Amino acid sequence: MIQAIIDFFNSENFMPHGHCFLWQPDILWLHVLSDAGIVAAYFAIPFALLYFVRKRKDLPFQTVFLLFGAFIFLCGASHVMDIWVLWHPDYAVQGVILALTAMVSIATFFMTVKLIPQALLLPSPAQLAKVNEELNDANRQLAVLYKQSQESGQTQLLNYTKALELSNQELDEFAYIASHDLKEPLRGLHNHASFLLEDYQDKLDKDGVQRLQRLGQLSQRMEQLVDDLLYFSRLGRTDLAIQETDPNRIISEIEQMMETFLKERNAHIVVPRPMPRIVCDKPRITEVFRNLITNAVKYNDKKERIVEVGFLESVDASHGNESNVFYVKDNGIGIEQEFYDEIFRIFKRLQNPVSGEETGTGAGLTFVKKIIDRHKGRIWLESKPGKCTTFYFTLRT
Repeated sequence: MIQAIIDFFNSENFMPHGHCFLWQPDILWLHVLSDAGIVAAYFAIPFALLYFVRKRKDLPFQTVFLLFGAFIFLCGASHVMDIWVLWHPDYAVQGVILALTAMVSIATFFMTVKLIPQALLLPSPAQLAKVNEELNDANRQLAVLYKQSQESGQTQLLNYTKALELSNQELDEFAYIASHDLKEPLRGLHNHASFLLEDYQDKLDKDGVQRLQRLGQLSQRMEQLVDDLLYFSRLGRTDLAIQETDPNRIISEIEQMMETFLKERNAHIVVPRPMPRIVCDKPRITEVFRNLITNAVKYNDKKERIVEVGFLESVDASHGNESNVFYVKDNGIGIEQEFYDEIFRIFKRLQNPVSGEETGTGAGLTFVKKIIDRHKGRIWLESKPGKCTTFYFTLRT
């Protein structure tokens, strides 16, 4: 047994890898210096991760960080061996290190996939919206008390003002913590998937590559949702990020983001003609279109679900003539007229999506209306139950 091991690691019958380069100095040292640079980076990253984990003992998913550090360290060791075998043909040792790297990388992959359900359990938009609404109610109550305090003395006024400032500060702190602590593990998941694809794409089958790509897309999508939550938590209390925006590009990005969602439901987004550029808060108007398109697909019982997004120079609405109007029209189940106002109330759901599809929080249209109100616009709808619904909105920013 011992002799077999000795024979396995015996390198007398091999030639150094440098022979492949004919010992040409420029090629040889190009490989040496390049591998050395990679080794320096790969050995530095695990120590940085270890330092970070030791400093943040409350950090979730510590095992994945440590496993990822081991994976990176072994990648660095494999590049050390690439330098070594240029002069010393110890290919068996190199193979053992590569095998260890492969095992740790596969373990990291499965651990990363295992953590996806936990990441999906992170706080939802509804929870943050509820906290935001409660704090806004508190702000309104404090504003009323502030007016009353003008009659009862400056001391009481000062106390109420401090309470209002504390309420706003707590909301900002909550939004920051939620955004920061949720995005950290998501970035880790995305980086893990990217490194695995970069170093082992040729060793994985097509399904494995697609799963890693999907993992990266999902983690990026969830990170974007966290950013949106931060926007919503400050909606109504911060200035709009006004900029010139192309709504056609917004719809294209939404279609790409919702590609799987649309395919699973045989849904199609149609833009009859190019829409004009507008001045608006792009992230928030993107959320308006995304919410309306999502609802148009979910609340639809047709075999082929069509969502038409467009722009009209003029619309003769029930409340009067409106100009420069955007619309989102579907061929879905429709809405009874008596519920036209109800659907914009927070967490108000009139019915569940068809075909037993996933349900939302009921807050989407509330956010849509609030965003449009911030843009000094108006939103309304027309619907034929069982046939179609069209949401119209204007922007006056």
